[in-house]
Amino acid sequence: MDNLPELLAPVQDWNSLKLIGGLTDAIYFGVKDYNMRLKAKNFDRNDLKKVAELCHSQKSPIKVYLATNILIYDSELQDLENLISEAKDAGIDAVIAHDLATIQIAKRNNIDFHVSTQVNVSNIESAKFYEELGAGRIILARELSLKQINLIKHLLNKTKIECFVHGSMCTSISGRCYFSATICDSEEYSANRGNCVQPCRREWRVFDDANNEFIYDGQMFLNSKDLCMIEYIPELINANIDAFKIEGRMKDPIYVKTVTECYREAIDSYFNETYTQEKVRYWLERLSKVYNRGFHTGFYFKKPTIEDVELNKRGNVSHYKKHYLGKILSYDKNSKSANVLLESLEHPLKLGDEIIITGENRYYIETIRKMIYKGEKIKSIVRKSYSDPVRINLRLNKEVEPNDKVYIISKKK
Repeated sequence: MDNLPELLAPVQDWNSLKLIGGLTDAIYFGVKDYNMRLKAKNFDRNDLKKVAELCHSQKSPIKVYLATNILIYDSELQDLENLISEAKDAGIDAVIAHDLATIQIAKRNNIDFHVSTQVNVSNIESAKFYEELGAGRIILARELSLKQINLIKHLLNKTKIECFVHGSMCTSISGRCYFSATICDSEEYSANRGNCVQPCRREWRVFDDANNEFIYDGQMFLNSKDLCMIEYIPELINANIDAFKIEGRMKDPIYVKTVTECYREAIDSYFNETYTQEKVRYWLERLSKVYNRGFHTGFYFKKPTIEDVELNKRGNVSHYKKHYLGKILSYDKNSKSANVLLESLEHPLKLGDEIIITGENRYYIETIRKMIYKGEKIKSIVRKSYSDPVRINLRLNKEVEPNDKVYIISKKK
């Protein structure tokens, strides 16, 4: 399996990281500064070693990449040098770099660097330039076709290539956008500095003064749908792409787990020759249940058109939503059961349902196997009166704490 691609998952905090052990080959994450997702929760700088040790200690060790992929100013160079030195000492496998200063610092500290998609490598000359600089990997521009990607891979000597396979798409060239900073009149909100306010996801009016008409009148004509390549895993593998990257460092842990799980299964199915269209439909159904803006295939097979833009609906178009159920009242370690106060039960809760339990540094997904109400085992329950909260007892495998919140993902009404 020489062309087995690395699956690379996004992680923004401990909750996401703990959910995907065993599913992914590598993770990428950021700390509080110098990464393109400053609005994500991100990790503390002091956690670098803990993250690396946790990942490397897995039965199948997970590689760890630190995102340091924003534009850098002179006043930040020394602190960035300190961070990359700390990353090297902590055992981080590579840093993701955009600015040439970051690359130079990485080389000085003898740590592998991956060239960010922000650099917009779109041709073999650019790719060879970074190969000669010593890049371990190039994350190619998202605007390339599969044919162009295949050519670049074929002409490189040793540097690996990485491509996005799933997640949010920026309507600008690989995210190199000044829209946010311009409308906010401040570089503080620059996309190139990791603090985009995403004006492309808003409604806009575009007036054509030559023809005296509105082309778009209150539509989100810049609101790109999400990339989804689960149907084309065989084609991507046969193009010899070295790493499949999932976007989503600002997404909920259930999103990260679901997407990573689907792509893990798809890659493994291809190599054990069980990849089928029936499985593809199953994966697409699962992917549609977590946050998405609708799906398209990016630039892999054709240039996107207006059909690949979600014009009318902002944010999540999934028919499923995370609904609040209630909170944990108490937990008994011996019986592994929790008393739960159901405060908002619009949907029936039944055996076999998956629930999400969140607390401080806790994010668990549990399948309901046993449910007791007023001393009797029950198969389902629905609370019909909001003025009358229901107390039930649930069997839970993982330890929870009082006041932890309980949610369920179910179809929107």
